[in-house]
Amino acid sequence: MNREVRVLFKELAKKHGLTMEQIEKVFEAPFKLQAHNMKQRCDREKLKFPSLRIPYFGIFHCPEWHKKRLKKKNDENAN
Repeated sequence: MNREVRVLFKELAKKHGLTMEQIEKVFEAPFKLQAHNMKQRCDREKLKFPSLRIPYFGIFHCPEWHKKRLKKKNDENAN
C-alpha cells in the first residue's frame, strides 16, 4: 500500500475508534466478495454469470460478447 492510503487508513481508524486491521478488512471486503462470486456462483458450461453490484463502486457482470466467445471455445473443446 502506498503512503497516502496508509495515512488515510490511520485517520479513519482514529476517527472511528478502530484498528488498522479492521479498516484494511473493510477495504478488502468488496474484492473478496467479488472473488467469491466469481468462484462459487459462476458456471462456465451453462454460461451463467450473475452480476454483482457493489454500492458506490460499480457493477460487475459478464458482457454478452464474452459469453458468446466462451460458448464458441466450449464448443471447440467439446469436438
